[in-house]
This record gives sequence, C-alpha cells and structure tokens, in this order.
Amino acid sequence: MQSIYVEHVEEDEHGYYSTGLFHYKGKDIFVNVEEGRWHLSASCNHVVGYYELKEIRYSFLPNRISAAQIFPPREEFVNLHENCYHLFEVE
Repeated sequence: MQSIYVEHVEEDEHGYYSTGLFHYKGKDIFVNVEEGRWHLSASCNHVVGYYELKEIRYSFLPNRISAAQIFPPREEFVNLHENCYHLFEVE
C-alpha cells in the first residue's frame, strides 16, 4: 500500500499538531494521516530510547489519540533505515 501525503492541522489544549516533515533535536520527523489515522516516522543517527520516543509522541501527535509501535509478522517486517521508528494511531 502506497501512502499519500495529507495536509492536516489539529489543535488541543496541549499544542498545535500538523502533518509535514520536521527537523527536531537532530531527528527527521515525518507526520502524516493515512486512512484517517495519524502516523509518525522518526529517523536519526542513534538508537532512540523510551523517554525520547515519548517526548516525540507528545510533541507531534494530538493528545486525543493512542499511538503504538507495531511489530508485524516477520515476513511483513520492513526496515529501510537502522534507526527509524514508527508510531501509529490505534483505537
């Protein structure tokens, strides 16, 4: 499935959130809404730990959603960049 970039802006009491490509604390962050759900991709030159990923989540995704890392079956796993992390909106 191919992703199409969707312009989207949302605001809540914690901040302003939009889709786009951002450079944040040495990381490239891509945020999109795919099939009605938020998706965040963060890539950098080092391993990202829990607290760093948590900061990215709350900085770039609206508070109203729950986000998770997804680990699909082995044969569906794709890793094009060693230090790229994805967060997907879940129900």
